[in-house]
Amino acid sequence: MKKRIKKILAYFLSASTTVPAAAPTCRLRVGPNCTIDPTALINGSETSEINLAGDNYIGRNVEIGALTKISIGNNTSIQDRCILLGDIEIGKSCLFAPNVFISSGRHYFDLHPEMYIKDQDDLVRNSPELNAQHSRKIKIEDDCWIGVHAVIMPGVTIAKGCVIGANSVVTKDVEPYTIVAGIPATEVKKRLQFKAKHQLDALKDVDLPYFYSGFNCSTKQLILARNKGGIQSSSNFSVFLEYQNFQKLSLHFVNPTSESMTLNYHRQSQRIAPVSDSKCIFDIQSTYLHEFKLEAENAAASYDSLSLIVKLVEAT
Repeated sequence: MKKRIKKILAYFLSASTTVPAAAPTCRLRVGPNCTIDPTALINGSETSEINLAGDNYIGRNVEIGALTKISIGNNTSIQDRCILLGDIEIGKSCLFAPNVFISSGRHYFDLHPEMYIKDQDDLVRNSPELNAQHSRKIKIEDDCWIGVHAVIMPGVTIAKGCVIGANSVVTKDVEPYTIVAGIPATEVKKRLQFKAKHQLDALKDVDLPYFYSGFNCSTKQLILARNKGGIQSSSNFSVFLEYQNFQKLSLHFVNPTSESMTLNYHRQSQRIAPVSDSKCIFDIQSTYLHEFKLEAENAAASYDSLSLIVKLVEAT
């Protein structure tokens, strides 16, 4: 146990990260340039994991407790006294105001209403079948702002670009770029009109929301990537694109790396040569969210280093 604690602390220190007061018992991965206030409580079971991608801020008296897995994307900040419990996936560049409460589990008052609530909780905890359904994963996608004192209920997905008003209780999924508020939270207005297009140009700011996930869209990163002709992806990325009345999906991109890669899309694969300006064409699938995965042909290549400079995506 002492060796394990030393290993965790050494990792924190090597990543230029402020170390929490106590070493967690769960598996913890902390990316570079994270700041974790010493009063934060980060913990879970020995079989659970918590991942901070990097450039994260975890404020004072924050509690993060993983049941299975909690992941927090790059450049997401969690302000003072927030509580995150259970199974939660948070995207990049999100902002959490103080006192946000998120839990993928709940107490039970309606299984056997005549019983004490604590007794119903024990019933669920001791039943393999009921316990397996207890945690309903919560997902918060990139570029979301969660207002002060907001509560996010189990099973909810908050899509990309949403704003959750102060004191709101979110009980159902929220569509992309929507502003909601109230108890229960309802739509106030749209942050922008999010309607699928059939062509996406990485050099046009109005198209950036449709480079949906797995892209580096901060101003600083855009300047660097656009000097190379597009927008930088990660190894897994998705675009929000029209598909109706179209047969093919094409991507124009640059592979800036020295690695030969394979681009996968819905059981279709195409090889990408190193340091090349290329185009891949696939049979389009009947979905607005088109997901891609890069794989290196060299088994020794780093998974985290795989990326493309995507220039243009089209449904044709």
